[in-house]
Amino acid sequence: MALPHCYDGKTHLPIPSGKYVVGCTDIMTGGDTENGSFCRIFYPTKLKDPFEHASRWAKYLPHEMYVEGFTAVGGFRIYFLGKKLISWAFGNSYIPVVEDADPSDERNFPVIIFSHGLKACRTTYSIFCSDMASHGFIVAAMEHRDGSACLSYNLEREENNKSLVEKWIAYKPMSFEGDELVFRQQQLQIRSRECSQTLDLLFKLNKGAEIEHILQPTIDFAMFKGIMDLSSPIIAGHSFGSATLLRTLAADKRFKVGLAMDAWLWPLKDEIELAQKITQPVLFINSEAFQTVPNLSTMKLFTVDADHTERRVVTLKGSVHYSQNDVPCLLPWYIRRFTYPSAIDPLVAIELNNRISLLYLRKHLGHPADEELSKLVEKHADLIGEGIP
Repeated sequence: MALPHCYDGKTHLPIPSGKYVVGCTDIMTGGDTENGSFCRIFYPTKLKDPFEHASRWAKYLPHEMYVEGFTAVGGFRIYFLGKKLISWAFGNSYIPVVEDADPSDERNFPVIIFSHGLKACRTTYSIFCSDMASHGFIVAAMEHRDGSACLSYNLEREENNKSLVEKWIAYKPMSFEGDELVFRQQQLQIRSRECSQTLDLLFKLNKGAEIEHILQPTIDFAMFKGIMDLSSPIIAGHSFGSATLLRTLAADKRFKVGLAMDAWLWPLKDEIELAQKITQPVLFINSEAFQTVPNLSTMKLFTVDADHTERRVVTLKGSVHYSQNDVPCLLPWYIRRFTYPSAIDPLVAIELNNRISLLYLRKHLGHPADEELSKLVEKHADLIGEGIP
């Protein structure tokens, strides 16, 4: 099927593959960026058909300012042409999830905290997050406010002004004079703290506790009371987000499973003690084009001497670093060919990534095996490499 998809004049990401129609809502809790949380929650709903509610699908860009954010980090030689491309491809696209829909009446949905990579934001992995939600997970896609997102913001009160205004947080590039390793490790500390704070937020929502939500209220958060299974929280991430999840697994033992997608581990290259502190099972799903010998050597630190738990490493053959986020599915083939070339079909890559993830999670959560999930993986077994080369 041609990409991107279109329904009723709306360009959209692929429809989630699970049995649940997915809803989403954004949450920003009060306090400064060090104490607050900012995330988009994807969750199963009681709705039956996503197309019946296409008028309520979420826009891909949550604010027009994100056009500027993605353009600024896109590396375009001609800025205004890059901005036009982002505005056209991202600004006119939708995520086929229903904003502020009522959640399913069912209970005990396991939870996933998702950490994005450098230059991304809370919507950049919407295919993965919505697909997980359609299979019965509640996913909190974080937007880190450490300067690693393409753009983010905090809401603050100005002097003599009772209303809240956006204080934008631009992507923070590494300065030429600075020590990049120290810089990235400082960001990791902030990101890891944000992951734990977001899990704290889910515990509060599940208890029905009051939260200081400072975005314009659109729903009653009491609807999340009692619907989550918080006995085995999962943490997932891509690239720098994978380094984030490894640091978080070592520091916060409430997280029981890790999903590391195309992990960029240079900031952890000397963290032997950190690797020894991680006792939880971790799945690494690598792209073929991104991984290097030094990066894989660091990955081995987190996979050896783990006899007590499963550490699995798989490689999606023919894939590139962006195969696990939404970008390839937002662009037509003639632009992908020159900007994000890949030997594997973008839909096959993301479907394989998600099915392998689901099978791993079901195993470690003690859920029964799913034959339908296994069929797609078996069909494309030639595209999956096992272990670290």
